[in-house]
Amino acid sequence: NVANPLDGSNGNNAITNIMDIFSGNFDGDLIYVWNGASYDTFTIDSSWPSGVGNSIDSAAVTPPVVNPGTAIFIQNTVGATTNTFVGVVHVDGAGTGSIGVTTNHLAVGFSYVASKLPVAGGISSVLKLPSDGSLDGSIINVPNIVAGNVQGFTQYTIDSAWPSGFGNAIDSAAVPEPTIAVGSGFFIQNTSGATDWVQSY
Repeated sequence: NVANPLDGSNGNNAITNIMDIFSGNFDGDLIYVWNGASYDTFTIDSSWPSGVGNSIDSAAVTPPVVNPGTAIFIQNTVGATTNTFVGVVHVDGAGTGSIGVTTNHLAVGFSYVASKLPVAGGISSVLKLPSDGSLDGSIINVPNIVAGNVQGFTQYTIDSAWPSGFGNAIDSAAVPEPTIAVGSGFFIQNTSGATDWVQSY
């Protein structure tokens, strides 16, 4: 569960520009990019000129782009490895009373998203996912990461009628607001209509 929290150099957010792919430290790892219905799969392989192969690593392919506000899964097959993201905070436009604003467009259906800003905390109180009722009924699925592996998801229902703004999976009781770490993403099943997630800093 990896989200790019910064724009790479020159605004290039290809995986080869935001991760040290050509070091060989990630060779053999698999990248899963959600396309709205399923995953596109890539293999990290520094022996290819592009640094990335197809799902079975039989041919080089164009590296996937991971812009701020999107998330991917990486299946680590080679052992613990550290990656440090380097870049600048993403800005979509000037803010009023702030340095700038970012906007993540939440389409209807399933999206695998993340904060466009490198901040952690409550998904609405800190990360500013809309809590005004515009997403009521939509579902949040937060990956449970155990020893580096996804062990299912914790499901929340967005419901502004609850004091926390969130109900359990069947929306029968209020639950605490989910918190998201920097560089982590979550699935949202938007059933309420296209909505803009605006963050300012």
